[in-house]
Amino acid sequence: MQENVGTKDGWIRSAVGSSLVTLGLWRSRRAPLQSLLAAGVGAILLESAVTRVCPVNALLGVDTRADEERFRLPAAEEPAPLPAATV
Repeated sequence: MQENVGTKDGWIRSAVGSSLVTLGLWRSRRAPLQSLLAAGVGAILLESAVTRVCPVNALLGVDTRADEERFRLPAAEEPAPLPAATV
């Protein structure tokens, strides 16, 4: 799959995902089902922040990357520097 999660979106997903995982682990004895759901959703958000790929975004055709991120050439395709001029 192609990357479709931008930098800002990734930071937001990381913060919300970490919070949900922490909340799920913290409240696991009081409400086990809700805690498991919160931790699961948080883990999915963290995974999409790390891999920068979100299947839901792909399904909806959403790409949150900035133009610079979207059209950046991969390292292998960067143009070679021009040779130094000899005088």
